[in-house]
Formats: sequence, structure tokens, C-alpha cells
Amino acid sequence: MLAGVAAGLLAGALWGLTFIAPLGVAPFTGFDLTVVRFAAYAAASLALLAPGGFRALRRLDRRTVREGLLLGFTGYAGYYAAVALAVPLAGAPLVALIIGALPLVLALAGHAQGNPPLRRLAGPLALVAAGLLVINGAAFHGAGDASGRAALALGVALAVLGLALWTVYGLRNAAALAARPGTSAADWAALTGLGAFVSLLPMIPFAWVMGLTGLPGALADTAAVMRLVVWGLVTGVGASLLATWLWAIASRRLPVSLAAQLIVSETVFGVLYGLAWEWRAPSLAELTGSVLLLAGVIAAVGIFERARRV
Repeated sequence: MLAGVAAGLLAGALWGLTFIAPLGVAPFTGFDLTVVRFAAYAAASLALLAPGGFRALRRLDRRTVREGLLLGFTGYAGYYAAVALAVPLAGAPLVALIIGALPLVLALAGHAQGNPPLRRLAGPLALVAAGLLVINGAAFHGAGDASGRAALALGVALAVLGLALWTVYGLRNAAALAARPGTSAADWAALTGLGAFVSLLPMIPFAWVMGLTGLPGALADTAAVMRLVVWGLVTGVGASLLATWLWAIASRRLPVSLAAQLIVSETVFGVLYGLAWEWRAPSLAELTGSVLLLAGVIAAVGIFERARRV
């Protein structure tokens, strides 16, 4: 069990890096980082498929291609583009905490017969709502003028968009895997990585027109190019392939209830990394809101898992 816990925590630590990576690539943008991240993930995916002669690619049908593109966009490219653009506007701690509500949102979105009645979730929901209200209220209060509040509002909206996209991914991915019992988890992860990069390509012209990229000017900064490549590899290989592999180890070695609660470690690490990046301690509002939100998520996960064991 100890190895499973360690693997789960390390996966969370790697996932948490994705919340500060957009801050380390300026004058490139979060969208530039998204492109490099999923280019690295796609290259690693091809390397995984190569020993088998790319058999998984040769067996693809149109339905699986469409599913891979949808999952690649909602769970990876679109989700991370939203998060990466949100972080410079709203700050890594706030974005990490909004995304931290994902286990509860996903459970509610997939609410089905046999799950606990919603009234039993009133307490956890109230804790999550209170935590988000405290954190966002304090952030808007300290945002300064109207332009600062507008930027913060856009960042929060992008984070919520990322939350919604990953919820769609979480609901569709399990069903897609169940419908393809002959596809291994490794092949599916590789196919999804390729789908993420391909689904990102149509977004590039849009990002260029909207000024969401630092190109071409940022290319003159050699140090910035190196930072972009390093963070792209860290998030594309470390926080994608390696973290997914570690989480698979945790999922196999731990009870479902414990593994589900370890997902919260991503949020905890994201907040800690964000505070360390800003070189400050959490404010009272951030600390209070974080405790309320995480307590609500953990309590809700516990209720769902107890209901499934009955």
C-alpha cells in the first residue's frame, strides 16, 4: 500500500506542475506552452506505439478516430489551453483550487442510480461553495481597479471552462475504454495523446489572430525558448505520460476510496507550487477557502465510495 500511496502522491506532484508552468515561459504564452506540451506528448506516444509496429494506429476506425479527437481536446489540449491562459490572469493558487472541485463535479455529473441521494451531499457541496466564495471574493477584493477585476474574471471563467471540458472527458473516457476491451491502457493513452495534438492544430490560426501567442517576437529570446522547451517536456512527458503511469500503479495497489481522495493531491501541490512561485505565504482567505474546498471534496468522495460499497 505504501508504494501505491507514494505513486499517487508523485503523480499529484507532477500534475501540480502544470499550474505554474505557464508562469515560467514568458514572453511566450500559455497557448505556446500548450502546443509544445502536446507536441512532446504526441512524440512520446509515437515512441510507445513504435515497438508494436504502430498496430494500434492501423486498426483505427472512424468512430475511434472521432472519439480520440474529442477526448484529446476535452481532456488535454482544450482543457490545458484554458488552464494555461487562466493562470497568468487569476494566479496559480486560485486556478488550482477551482480545478480542485473536479472530483465532486465529475461525481455529480455522472450521478446515477445506486449513488447517494443529493441531499446527503448538501454538506460537502456547501463546504465547496463556501471555499470558492471565500477565495474568489478575496481575489476580486484585492484585484484593484476595473481592469484588474476584468482580467481576474476572465481567468476564473477560463478555469471554469477547463473544469467543464475535463468533466466531459471524464464521463466519455471510461465509456470509450469499456467499449474497446481489446485496446490496452498504454495504447489508449498514446492514441489520446495523438488526438490531443491533432485537435490542437485548428486552434493555432485562431490563437494567432487573437494574439494568444508570443510568436514571432519571443523567438529572439534564446533563454525564453529554452524555458519553453524545458517546461514543454516537463508537462508533456512528466505530467502526462509519467504521471498517468504512476496513477495507474496507485489505482492498482490502493482501495478505490483512498485512490480517489489522493486525486486532491494535485490541487494541494498546485497551490503550494503557486505560492512558492510568488514567494509568499497563503493569505487567511486563501487558507480558509482551501481548507473548506478540500474538506468538501474529500467528504463527498467518501460519501460516494461508501454508497458504492453498499
